[in-house]
Amino acid sequence: MTTPELPPPNFVKILPGQCKILVFDDMWFEKRKIRDPKTNRVKEVTALVLHVVREDGLEVDKTFSVVSYKAMQTLTALAQRGWLYARNIRICVRGEDFAREYQIELV
Repeated sequence: MTTPELPPPNFVKILPGQCKILVFDDMWFEKRKIRDPKTNRVKEVTALVLHVVREDGLEVDKTFSVVSYKAMQTLTALAQRGWLYARNIRICVRGEDFAREYQIELV
């Protein structure tokens, strides 16, 4: 009996020190429960979720989400200006946990 292979994830994960070029076609907000890594308590946060149609040049059907308020402000400002959808957006991540910072730019 063989074990089936795990399918690829249906979300985009960007590790610290890594960058990805993503193309989005939709976004929305979701309430999520997360465990605070410092206090170990569960709390509810608002996440900005984006539907990804291209990841590093490959066609995909995934989501990318952020809970960083600063990243949310940048991404929603791009959407309000009409610059977020159907364009290459480079997102780089620095730091971990609540010290995580996102560098977001049009390319």
